Amino acid sequence: MIISSKQLPVGFRFMPTDEELVTHYLMNKVLYRPVPAAQEIREIDVARFYSNHPKNLVTFSCGEREWFFFIHQGESSHASQTRSSIRVVGNGLGFWKPEYGSETPICDEDGSFFASKISLTYFSGRSASHAKRTHWKMVEYYLHEHDHVESNTEEKYQVRRREWILGRMIRGTDYTGF
Repeated sequence: MIISSKQLPVGFRFMPTDEELVTHYLMNKVLYRPVPAAQEIREIDVARFYSNHPKNLVTFSCGEREWFFFIHQGESSHASQTRSSIRVVGNGLGFWKPEYGSETPICDEDGSFFASKISLTYFSGRSASHAKRTHWKMVEYYLHEHDHVESNTEEKYQVRRREWILGRMIRGTDYTGF
């Protein structure tokens, strides 16, 4: 059952766990199934995502500090980046840098690794030597390439590439306007 955010009680916050984001949102997106609370996760093309400063991708209202995106990788040059590479934003506006050792596996209920998450920090500036660390953080969730069998339906599917990733963008509390 899919519930609209307008049907939820006052004060409700969209706060899924890492496992819920992957199993109920990203997995459904990849398999072209209905996504619960779809209006809470914006869909964006990877080229548009990486051509904008983080503050230009979000809407500030009611003090939110966290936003979610389905980022469509497709066949673009960003799709071929390695998980450890820096993601340059625009024409040198800044870059997303993965935190050292931040790749964390996500397991299904059987204990099998089927997805991972990577933590990144946004730096403003054209080069790493002159960059300034900002308060913007992001976690990217992606499925591993493999055959997978849904335990409750025995439906088998194959994840061939990282066509979709799910991004959780966070504006830190040390906000200084960047």
